[in-house]
Amino acid sequence: MTDRRCKQIFAALSEYLDGELPVKNCRELERHLKDCKPCLAYLENLKTTIQACRDLRVSKIPRPAARVRAALRKAVLER
Repeated sequence: MTDRRCKQIFAALSEYLDGELPVKNCRELERHLKDCKPCLAYLENLKTTIQACRDLRVSKIPRPAARVRAALRKAVLER
């Protein structure tokens, strides 16, 4: 990270990618990215990580052990 602004950019990138950042902030972030290779590299790395998580498929979730099912049942009934 090159400066305090980069720390702010890093903190806002997830919101930016999720489309949750206000338009004004998006413009500021995009201006910063044009001139900041470390932030741009971090953004690309974040995009790759997000895509890898989306591509990860769990074929079958194993059934919980009997003791786990019993504990869950007990917790629900005690509510």
